[in-house]
This record gives sequence, C-alpha cells and structure tokens, in this order.
Amino acid sequence: MKLQERSLWKTIKEEHFLPVYLVTGTEGYLKQKYCRLIAERAVPDSLRDFNFQEFSGDTLSMEELVLSAESIPIMSPRRCVLVHDLNFTALKDADWEALQTLIAEPFDTCVLIFWQDTQGFPRNTKKMKELYTAFDHAGAVVELNRRSTNDLVRYVGSECKKQGISIRPSAAQYLIESVGDDMSNLTTELEKLCSFSDGEITREDIDTICIKSLEATAFQMVDALMARNYDRVFSSIAVLFDQRTEPMMILGALVSTYSDMYRVKVVLQNGGRARDLKKLFPQAYRSDFKLEQAERRCRSFSLNCLRESLEILARADLTLKSSSEDPQTVLEQLMIELGMCRKRSA
Repeated sequence: MKLQERSLWKTIKEEHFLPVYLVTGTEGYLKQKYCRLIAERAVPDSLRDFNFQEFSGDTLSMEELVLSAESIPIMSPRRCVLVHDLNFTALKDADWEALQTLIAEPFDTCVLIFWQDTQGFPRNTKKMKELYTAFDHAGAVVELNRRSTNDLVRYVGSECKKQGISIRPSAAQYLIESVGDDMSNLTTELEKLCSFSDGEITREDIDTICIKSLEATAFQMVDALMARNYDRVFSSIAVLFDQRTEPMMILGALVSTYSDMYRVKVVLQNGGRARDLKKLFPQAYRSDFKLEQAERRCRSFSLNCLRESLEILARADLTLKSSSEDPQTVLEQLMIELGMCRKRSA
C-alpha cells in the first residue's frame, strides 16, 4: 500500500507495523525521522542489541540480509532490519532474485525497512517497476517529499508551540525564506531561536541568530534591488565576504535566482504554471519553494530585463574568471548593473 505521512504516523503510533517499508522522496529529514521512528517503536530499546540490525547499502551482502530477516527474535514479538541507501539497479542477478523473494514472501517476525536516503528509487525500467509493485503489495511505499511553504509555516508554528514560544506566520515565512526549505537545517535554526527567545520569535531575532543560506541571501539581494536599497545589497555582499564565501559561489547563487525567474516568467507568459518546471527540471526543483520564490519576484521584471540580466551575469562570470579585479568590487558593480537594467525596463 502507499502511505502518506499522516497515515504512516498513525500506524507507528498504534504499533501496527507492516513487514516491509520502502521509504523514498526528496525530504531527507523526514525520511530519516520516520525510518528511525519505525525501528525504535518496532523493537524496545532494551532489546535492540538482540533484535535490530542495520546494513549500509554499499557493503550489503544479500545473504546476510536474508539471514538477518529470517532470524528468530529474542524475547520480543519481532525484530527489525534497516537497509540504508541500497543501489537496487547495481544488484547482480542472483542478489536481485533473492531480494524479490524476500520482499514477496516477507517474514512475519521481521520489520524490514529500505531507507533510500541519497540513492532514490528510479522506476525507469521494467525490473524496477515490478520491484516497486512488489513493495506496494507486500508492505508500504512511503514517499516523503519536501513540504510546501504553507506546510512549513505550520510546522514552524507547531514546533514553537511545543516549546512555549510564539511566532507569527509572517515571521515563520521569513525564517523559511532566510534559511531555506530543507527541514534538517530549518529545525536546527528553529531550535537556536527557541533557546534564544523569551516569548515570541521576531524577524529581528531571525536576522540576529540564524545563519542564512546563500540562496536566501541571493533572494534578499534581489528584493533589495527591487526596492533600490543599494546599502542593503552592498551590506549583504560584505557579510558574505566576511564569512569567506567564494565569489563564484555568490555569483552562482545569483545566476540560479535569475535563471529561475526567467524560466518561470517564460512559462507564465505562455499560459503555464510555475510548477510545470518540475517536470522539465526535476533535479533543480525538487520542491515548490524555489518556484514560489521565483514566481513572486519575476512579476516585477519584464522578460527582456531578465534576459538582459542573464547576459550581465555572464559577463561578470567572465570577469571573475579572467580578470585581476577585486572580486568584491566586481560583484558590487554587477549589482548596480542589474539594478539599472530593471530601472530601464520599469
């Protein structure tokens, strides 16, 4: 069966464990959280030494996996076996057949979890499609993908409430825009904020405490350009250089931001939706976050302005790579040119 996050949580809470789990998706934090939670709830902590075993996919022996899964649990109704990041497509024929048999005929006394952390689970061949169907029939397929901004705002509010701290939705959204939509990083920054705050988390707290992602800083520099606030733009560049951020990384973040806006603008002007780009560029847009940010900002730019901006960025790239000019000065001049470009098209 296919389980959504809410249904998965319910089955874990009720300790209704299935024999096999395939956990995939784009949100690493959630995948790790639920795989560990299944393992912790399936086997009591006092009996983990006897009834829990974890394998790394790159060193896995299929013979060891089958042996572990069929072992009789000790003083417990079940044992749990966790396989982390198995490259299914690289399996030899004999291992593939053993795996198919193991999934099709799972052991009643074992909870078997396949945690696809970085490997993913491509369904681009007949064999992989058949294996996916086998997981679906034998147990549960769980796809945990990155959450939308609205879902993350609710998550931030809920986590703050648990700590007796309040945060307004606008501040929660600002936090997400500042540190990005990766839940692992977001949770870390939120823990810092809750420890610092004595009641309510504000935008000022976020600016003071949080380490902003380079992508978020690029977004905010574009916002400052739109507001013609060059002091803020130059201040952001200075902070990045103080943090010893590589100039090419700063430029790369700006190129990515303008490329996103350009792509979204083209799609919107042709009657499409921003999320249509997820099908064209699945690796670039694994969540809606970047597309939401790009759509909000691209409406303040003409298509010609965005096209010209990309040309300006290309020239800056060449200058940084081939000139002896001071990189900070090059980037400051770049931001002035980008600002003037938008002013001409306004």
